[in-house]
Amino acid sequence: MNSENKSHGLTHLLDQPDAEEEVLVVDFDNLSVINAVASNVSEWGFRLTSPDIGELYKNIGVRPKDASKLVKAHVTSVKGNDAAVVFAKSEKSVSDKRREKRNNVSIPVKIADLDGITEISGTIVDAGKNGCRITAKGLTALPEEVLLTMKKFERPVVAEFAWRNDTSAGMRLLWDRTLEQDDDHGDDDETDVISETDTEESQSV
Repeated sequence: MNSENKSHGLTHLLDQPDAEEEVLVVDFDNLSVINAVASNVSEWGFRLTSPDIGELYKNIGVRPKDASKLVKAHVTSVKGNDAAVVFAKSEKSVSDKRREKRNNVSIPVKIADLDGITEISGTIVDAGKNGCRITAKGLTALPEEVLLTMKKFERPVVAEFAWRNDTSAGMRLLWDRTLEQDDDHGDDDETDVISETDTEESQSV
């Protein structure tokens, strides 16, 4: 466990949205080296922020503070000074650490930006309390934070991309976020519903 933590270097930031750390980033494609801040670390990947983020291409290595090894990763999208990054071969061992139960489902979902200007249709194929995997076309056209609308829910769920490509994406569900100022609903009940009711629905498909 300890050796794995050292090799990944970012494990101590896992599932802490407000935690961040300065890192050194090496681009294996063009040999650029930049300083950046890693944040929003999940089981799939993390966010890199730097004014030099545009120098990165796809295949990178990230060295956190006091780490002796690089964390291999892939840049999936860049917006402004931020890059969405997914773990490379190491993502399996990070995923193995996840204690959350995931369910194979097939649930129709609408994915839209927070203003509702751009909306695409997709399918949730893997769901848990804190995250899900979605297949859809045009995912790279959406901003980092989106709204997920499902038939089983009375209101949209705010989510953010952990990683994505043109046809699929890993999402983190932000249950503590709401678009309503006077939100008195019980979020704990909803988090249990997404994997349980949706599993029942997928079994009937």
